[in-house]
Amino acid sequence: MTDFFEFLMTFLKRMGKNQFPAVYGLLRIALDYKALSISWTARMSRRFGSKAIFIVGLIASLYAGFLSFNNSIAPNAPKPSHDVILKTRFSSPKPSHNVVILDIDERSLATLSEEYGRWPWARSVLADGMQKASDSGARGLLLNVMLSDPDRSNADADAVMDMTAQMIRPSAFPIIRLNPENDKLSQLRVSTINGAKLIGDGEPTLAAILPMFQSMHDRLGVANQKPDDDGIIRKYAFVWDEEKFSLPSIVKRSLEAADADVIGVPHLISLNWRNKEGRYFRMSFTDLLAASPDDPKLSVFKNSMVVLGLSAPGLGQTKATAVLPVEDDSEILATAIDDALNGTYLRLLPEWCVLSINLIAIWTLVFLATTKTTNPWFNKIFFLAQSGLGSVTLLSASYTNYLVDLTDSMTFGAGVFTAIKLVQSLDNSWTRAKPGFRRISKRDHFGSLVLVGYLNSALDSLSAKALENSVQKIVGMPRFIRIDDLFSGESFVMSNCAKCRVLVILADDQQFQALITWIEENDSYQNIVINRRELESKWDPDDPIFQAELAPVVLKICIQILETIEPI
Repeated sequence: MTDFFEFLMTFLKRMGKNQFPAVYGLLRIALDYKALSISWTARMSRRFGSKAIFIVGLIASLYAGFLSFNNSIAPNAPKPSHDVILKTRFSSPKPSHNVVILDIDERSLATLSEEYGRWPWARSVLADGMQKASDSGARGLLLNVMLSDPDRSNADADAVMDMTAQMIRPSAFPIIRLNPENDKLSQLRVSTINGAKLIGDGEPTLAAILPMFQSMHDRLGVANQKPDDDGIIRKYAFVWDEEKFSLPSIVKRSLEAADADVIGVPHLISLNWRNKEGRYFRMSFTDLLAASPDDPKLSVFKNSMVVLGLSAPGLGQTKATAVLPVEDDSEILATAIDDALNGTYLRLLPEWCVLSINLIAIWTLVFLATTKTTNPWFNKIFFLAQSGLGSVTLLSASYTNYLVDLTDSMTFGAGVFTAIKLVQSLDNSWTRAKPGFRRISKRDHFGSLVLVGYLNSALDSLSAKALENSVQKIVGMPRFIRIDDLFSGESFVMSNCAKCRVLVILADDQQFQALITWIEENDSYQNIVINRRELESKWDPDDPIFQAELAPVVLKICIQILETIEPI
């Protein structure tokens, strides 16, 4: 970064100093402040040390709390990780064999058009299909076809449908909820709908479309669905809750009509899509009508919940789901029936639990980064923890009915880890006096140059850190430089030379004596080489004169270390 600044300043000096002196001056000041800000940030990272990492954890915790609060007040806000997890999981529940889709598909329209004409067919055709599925042993039937107006050209067919709906009791029929803004214009009272529950006082009205057949009105359920704010279906409203009332869904109605136990099913369930283990069995409506009563194909209906719906282009409704961009309504309803009937709907972590795990992840990293005993293992522990969180997320979604989504914790972990490594990197850059990271004041600094050298193998990481902290405490931050990256390359002698570490210190007599006393009082530092000489130039790591004076001195102490402690 410093090299870039130097190049840019040289370029501006050549191109603009004479022609645009004002612009050159402003840019020079701006770039100089840029370098100063980097140096200041590095110095603060060194000065505050663990406190800077604590501040990182505090900021991350406040943001985690904000996200948790935001998710609590906006529960329909989509969570991108939800879809990614379900798409990439290893497995999913298998579609139940007791859930069948009776499909009015394009082939049904083409095949039956010669006998019954174009859609809509006479209601007696649908009634025949319903009766045949019921006679084949269907446990329950969900009719996802709205019949709101009479067939003026075939009143007898309507009568057949009315009678069939009355006779097939384990069945449910749709009610379409219209825009709530039209409720005040409607004369339909919620209390007249079987299964509705009023909340509070009053007699609210409801804007909705109901089937025309009175025989269906005791088994009505809301056929609408509740997409998230991005228009994607991730949940199903098993009970349609509004401010003044609640209504059963068509899925709930169909299961209750079939005497299924749905007590305990939440009002809003997260759908557990069967995207890895196949799809629900579909039978074309034309195949049902063409089958003889003893046809083995009809055995699929025995003890099954049947969804009778439309998938033909132009007739069937399609929606985006968490796992597919386009899905027909019957498949969504079949999934909801399966989840409610067999308890396979996804259980999501409550928001308080997500926040707790996020905070644990954040402060565990802060603790590991600031605790001396775990600091050497910090990177390994982090990557193992990230792998563990990712594995728990995928395995729970793949082989259980619980979606333990820990991606937020992984994201916070990655962010905090990156911030901690940045603080540590700035700390190291300041300590090593990396060019551009250590701008000192204009005041001259002279005194004795003290060099403390040792082999990396002579001190463990904790002892080396304690030595640096003590030196910094005695002489102050600006008068201490660590050199541990002097040698690099592929030379055959590099393996020995690279083991040397040197602390370069500017100290007066009193500070030097305090440093010697501290080292002598600690048995861990017996294999340390100490040299002292007067500094001829000004103490300034960015000054080429200082660098030229320091280089041979550092090389000499490295030679002394290798000769006295580990002779070549």
